[in-house]
Amino acid sequence: MTAPDDSAFVFNIVWTGSVFAYLQYFVASQIRQSGARFRFVANGCAPGQIGLMERFAERFPDRVVEIFPFSDDMLAHGVALDAVFRSRDDGDYFCLIDSDIKARSPFVRPFAEALDSGCAGVTSGQGVWNDDVVVPAGHPGVPGECFYSPDGYLFGSPHFGMYRSGALRETMERWGVGFGSAGKEISPEARKAIEDAGHRYWLYDTGKILNILFQEDGNTLCHFEHESLVHIGGMSHYLSPPEHHGKPASADREPDQKWPWPDARLEVARYTAALLRALTHGLPAPAMPTGLPDSLAGRLRFVHDEVVDLVSTYDADVRDRPGARAVTPISAPTHSRVARVAARWRRRGRRHPS
Repeated sequence: MTAPDDSAFVFNIVWTGSVFAYLQYFVASQIRQSGARFRFVANGCAPGQIGLMERFAERFPDRVVEIFPFSDDMLAHGVALDAVFRSRDDGDYFCLIDSDIKARSPFVRPFAEALDSGCAGVTSGQGVWNDDVVVPAGHPGVPGECFYSPDGYLFGSPHFGMYRSGALRETMERWGVGFGSAGKEISPEARKAIEDAGHRYWLYDTGKILNILFQEDGNTLCHFEHESLVHIGGMSHYLSPPEHHGKPASADREPDQKWPWPDARLEVARYTAALLRALTHGLPAPAMPTGLPDSLAGRLRFVHDEVVDLVSTYDADVRDRPGARAVTPISAPTHSRVARVAARWRRRGRRHPS
């Protein structure tokens, strides 16, 4: 068997609020460091964001296969992925990647090889702030950043995933679950299967329930980290918090938190968002906070260097920078506008053929 070429994979990226203007640098790196294709899924985006996506896509006409206008309101990340999986056929594989993952070098091949050598799915994407990817004992839920149970069972990552579509579809249809399944809404049969496998939690993050049942159906799920991928994590929380309803966040306002975040995640996300905001507006990089533990200060220095390199390397690919020129706002995407955008992309032939 031979691992498929990069072009066999379409990575789905879910966009929310007004983050595209900033995080498009990361996607430019993913495009330049792979031969894969990409679909942009608009999930409660602010006015003007679809226009930015369209202009970005025009610079990569063979790589951005579609702008998928999913919802005017911001819905759960997994629900958006489920909508894409149900309505689009990307062939033998279904893939997802977060918008704040930097690709430092070619990255697809090792994951493609894993799918070619026994894995029906493979995940990755540990955040730079996080050392512990195991669900804490006694924790009521399975957070996104926790990839393993205390006994080593793999829950997988919601940040980067590549799956064999046929196996994924069989599990979804058998159990009535998807990436958006969170726990309360699943059937008694699915809940019993999960509990029989040794997992009883109150809430599950994106893809966790699906990954459990995927494995209980006899599929092998794999996970490994790759040095080519640098995942920041949590920046959207600062760049465009949900409570702002798509409006840009104030640089000095701490966003609301429904669930408490570890201090390291907050520090990394806060500083990286401020750094990226400054660089994209042509301003000096903000000073790093002082008084931090050495290990955390080291992570911020690492993030600083990676983001400075990111912006300088891909600046030519990202011409609609927030500070570069005024962007004419477009109306919020009503359902009629969603239909027009979808029709326009079909006419252009950007949609991946089913």
